[in-house]
Amino acid sequence: MTLYLRLNDVQDYIIMKYTFLLLLMGVAFSKASAQDASKIVIWDSKSIELGAIKKGEKIANSYSFTNISDHPIEIDIVSTCECTEAKWTQGQIAPGANGIVEFIFDSSQKDHEETIDVDVYFLDADPKTERPYSSFLSYTFQFKK
Repeated sequence: MTLYLRLNDVQDYIIMKYTFLLLLMGVAFSKASAQDASKIVIWDSKSIELGAIKKGEKIANSYSFTNISDHPIEIDIVSTCECTEAKWTQGQIAPGANGIVEFIFDSSQKDHEETIDVDVYFLDADPKTERPYSSFLSYTFQFKK
């Protein structure tokens, strides 16, 4: 009976390991298959420095962009880590109009300084590649000593 349990533990470990590997490959493929959105948007800033904060603080900030294409665009999804809550302009954004991605960072969920990714995926696709446009933004922070 003990051998059977150990065998199941090994099988569970192998299944978990391969599941994690497949998920990791999926994330890498999704970023690799996306098309740079610089053809349709200009960001005011793609990187934000939040500065020194106290652990437990919640910090709000935002990224702004302008639609530089000749057609309306729309954000499909914004992907962030579990420490970040994001909201973005809903619906179509006309040519020349501005959009925004707002976020709230909850530092209580972090133990050390790091760079946080904020990935923005648009419904629009590059007509040549048929891959969706995307922008990869980030923000950094430091904990007060």
